[in-house]
Amino acid sequence: MNTNTTVKNNLAEGFLDSLYYQIKLTEKCCKLLAKQFEEKLELEITLDELTALSTINMYNGEIHQRDLAKILIKDRANTGRMLNNLESKGYIKRIEKTKNKRQANMINITEKGILRLEELTKIIQPMFKDVNTKMTVDKRDYIKDGLKQLREILKETIEIHI
Repeated sequence: MNTNTTVKNNLAEGFLDSLYYQIKLTEKCCKLLAKQFEEKLELEITLDELTALSTINMYNGEIHQRDLAKILIKDRANTGRMLNNLESKGYIKRIEKTKNKRQANMINITEKGILRLEELTKIIQPMFKDVNTKMTVDKRDYIKDGLKQLREILKETIEIHI
């Protein structure tokens, strides 16, 4: 094997072993899992919409689209489409309120939305049982803490170098 090929192989191995690659690969696996759930369960809403519904329920009507978009890591347009879909199914209701002298749509979950959220949660939770039994809570917490720390380091790096 020539030196050029060895360098290329070392670079490829280094990339495949990088944190960036591992995170991207995990993200891809999560997206494939979500797609399988949606297809297998023939859900009438996406898992992103289910997550939005769960978040809205958690905030008990004290959240508006801009904050929901931030939490879901979605742009406001995509969040708006999700909310339109959830509203058309009767799962949420938007209520205009004034916040800081500006109009803001607060989002409430309806009784129908709560019932559907409970039904879907009962169906989906057992599917994650495998993950929960194969990885301890301590290990999951360790990974989450490590990712939070990585994000903080990256934020510092971005601010310094850009």
